[in-house]
Amino acid sequence: MRYGGWYQIAFERELEQAVSSVPVGDRRLLIVRHQGEINVYDAICPHRGADLGIGGKLVESNIITCPYHGHRVSLGGEGGGPYCVRKYPVQVRSGLVFALIGGFEEGKLPEMLDYLERTHKIFPGFTKTIKVPPEMVIENAFDWAHFPPVHDVIKVEYGEPTIEDGVFTATTTLRVGPSMWQGTDDGSHHDDGSTWVEVPLLARAYSPNLTITQVAVGGGDHPHFVIASAVPMLDGTSTIRLSVAMPRLAEGIDPPQELADIILQFESMGLEQDRPVWENLALDMTPQYTADDENVLKYRNFCERFILNGRA
Repeated sequence: MRYGGWYQIAFERELEQAVSSVPVGDRRLLIVRHQGEINVYDAICPHRGADLGIGGKLVESNIITCPYHGHRVSLGGEGGGPYCVRKYPVQVRSGLVFALIGGFEEGKLPEMLDYLERTHKIFPGFTKTIKVPPEMVIENAFDWAHFPPVHDVIKVEYGEPTIEDGVFTATTTLRVGPSMWQGTDDGSHHDDGSTWVEVPLLARAYSPNLTITQVAVGGGDHPHFVIASAVPMLDGTSTIRLSVAMPRLAEGIDPPQELADIILQFESMGLEQDRPVWENLALDMTPQYTADDENVLKYRNFCERFILNGRA
């Protein structure tokens, strides 16, 4: 596991028990649900290495008993006892569970999530498993040159990426044919090969593992945000979780689920277009970069600040 920072480690709907174990790279995290709160800890018992999330019993809000030898383990240093597992910073928003790994600062993600919950309806989306390093999933938002050959985009215009308050930010405008995802000015969604729509994107990476992209900002149809995270697995795959946030309508009325489902379907199709490329990459080769890769190289430099290097 190379990078720390923010991950979306679960959807709330996946947490069927009071305690759950979730893998994140070479770590196992313990998710505890108690009296409406969700907290995240290391899952490995300090005594003999048992996974506390598999068979462990929550006996108090801050004490779990190990399924192997029954020792009482303190959660986050609270409650005393000889054994203790560390607690991770966590954010839970509209069914999405985020954890901060590696002792890094929380940064701007909580503020962005607060904004989205206040002004938008967040629709928890889907999970996919693809054999690709997680940082390459997030890189996609900034790799403008891949959009035409992989996603049939007609033309791409892109801006100079910046780092603002620790967030890697870049603008891109996609010229695409009309579809159920984006319609023309006259409301048509039929692609006759002669019309197109310009869709501005504003992508923000909060870590090498999490990006929130604003779609159709100042142009295009159905403005929304895409929340995408990728979690590394030991077998070389990544668990990708993707959701959308759509602005509330007049008088605070939620946007329709049907529209969110259409957007999620297009996002899923986009990942399936990426899949054959990602799963057949020669990751051990030496790249020969061109000027078109400048944004990617800047993003990868941003990722370097999240290298764990022995961090907790």
